[in-house]
Amino acid sequence: MLDFTLPPLSSYLRNSTVAPSEGLSATTTPRFAYIPLLLNPVEEKQLQHYDNNNTRAASPPTLMDTLAFELPPHKRKRCQDADPGAHDRSPASQPICNVHGCSKLVTREGVCTSHGGRYFCIVAGCPKQRLKKGLCFAHGGVSYCKVPGCDKTRQKRGLCKTHGGVAYCKVDGCTNASNSKGLCRDHGGIKYCRTEGCQNLMLREGLCRLHGGFEYCKAPYCSRIAIEGGHCRTHTISPN
Repeated sequence: MLDFTLPPLSSYLRNSTVAPSEGLSATTTPRFAYIPLLLNPVEEKQLQHYDNNNTRAASPPTLMDTLAFELPPHKRKRCQDADPGAHDRSPASQPICNVHGCSKLVTREGVCTSHGGRYFCIVAGCPKQRLKKGLCFAHGGVSYCKVPGCDKTRQKRGLCKTHGGVAYCKVDGCTNASNSKGLCRDHGGIKYCRTEGCQNLMLREGLCRLHGGFEYCKAPYCSRIAIEGGHCRTHTISPN
């Protein structure tokens, strides 16, 4: 059997550096300079000796410095948007919603999700709102029914509505799906407009939209319905 030993890391790096006359720095390392490091590990003493005696390079390049790779899309997107000092911030120094009195963290639109902000899909160029794992519905940000062969979206307990992934009304003998507080629509699971004879759903202050259960945006000449803060979604994001 042949006795083959790779050269030490220090000699390899010394021979693989590029001369300054070639237009690159003296410490430029070839793209695959990490291969000897994987095949022929060196001890800490050897690396220290290399640092003290080699004047052309301050220290040998690390594996992550020389490894040429491409991150998965979701990790690459997060790395591009991440703030280098984000992990060093205290909760009090993190940006909060621009709406007066709101202390929730902001999205990239400057407001929280309650005041019109959205977290977008991490797929490059996709403007849709993300649902799960940073992805929108179209790019796989949804969970499907766990029954084999079923491609419907799951609702509860990992099941779709067809396979029992729905909560039913808690009134004995009722088979309707519950809407709120364990009750269906017929048994008080929703609230109706307090106007006599009106069967519309209540929106605000006991009234439906038809009978004034909403308010308009405070921005001049805007006829959109206001969300929290007295402005519509458009003017909450950019009040000016």
